[in-house]
Amino acid sequence: MSPPRTNPLAWLAAPQQRHFVVAAVILAAAAVGWSWTVNTLKWALQKEAVPWPAGVVVREDFSLEGLTAQMGPFRMVQGDGALDRDERGELRLDGLPDGDIRLEDDVKEALGMGSADRTRRPSRQSNWYCVRIFEDTRPGAPCRYWQLEVYYYTGGLDTVPHVPDRCLIAGGATLLGSRTVTFPAPQAPQPWSAVPVERVGYEQSDRSGMQTRSFVQYYVFSLNGEPESSWEIVRGKLMDPRLRRCYFAKIQFAPQVSMADAREADQAAGEFFAAVAPRVLKLLPTSQQVAQADSAGKESQQTTTR
Repeated sequence: MSPPRTNPLAWLAAPQQRHFVVAAVILAAAAVGWSWTVNTLKWALQKEAVPWPAGVVVREDFSLEGLTAQMGPFRMVQGDGALDRDERGELRLDGLPDGDIRLEDDVKEALGMGSADRTRRPSRQSNWYCVRIFEDTRPGAPCRYWQLEVYYYTGGLDTVPHVPDRCLIAGGATLLGSRTVTFPAPQAPQPWSAVPVERVGYEQSDRSGMQTRSFVQYYVFSLNGEPESSWEIVRGKLMDPRLRRCYFAKIQFAPQVSMADAREADQAAGEFFAAVAPRVLKLLPTSQQVAQADSAGKESQQTTTR
């Protein structure tokens, strides 16, 4: 006995199925409309990379090579075992200057260095990092050692997840607040001669947990060659679909000593920034270089599509 014939479209008659069809039609229309919008307005959902400036050398482990060791009165720590100690306080020798910090693989992975962008390094378009310890050689300086960190991101989906405001909390510190301060850098090119920098104050307990001291960290971003102190603004601009080619770099620095006096800390930090900013900025593309790279990329794309 043959089964009764059924109408293959009969399921559409059910009320719950009609709702499903309406939703599906709306989603399909939205997808078509979004695709049209992206293509017509030439929006960029995947950012294109900005190559490093000429002269920048990045090692296979994505650490920077060749940052000037002497910047004003600040000199990179050259000795092996001068600062590097293990948990017992004993000197640790690794054959490298203590002032040239190499990050462990798991830390680099967390920072987005050297994984997804490994294939872009030969074309000078990958992420890279630089962590250095400098010594203030002037007698009586309020802070003898400074840590400088530079992280370069381009051509990826990273949207500024790592800033002291959040990372310090994750590390067990107590935030005391943040404030934007302006540091002059007379030797730096425009628009970096007077730079808004974010200062983050925090408290950290020692290993015994019996003593708490106050510290500060400073950071500023270069977004396509322009200074910006707010990570929220940097994130917002990176998510702008009209921005096709871009990079951002975080420049972070901190005295390696407790500094409870904000004025004293700012004075010392301003002197450090004025000395290192001109050298660090040579590692980063200017806004003009970004524009040139963007124009060259558009010309290459037009040639390919002809």
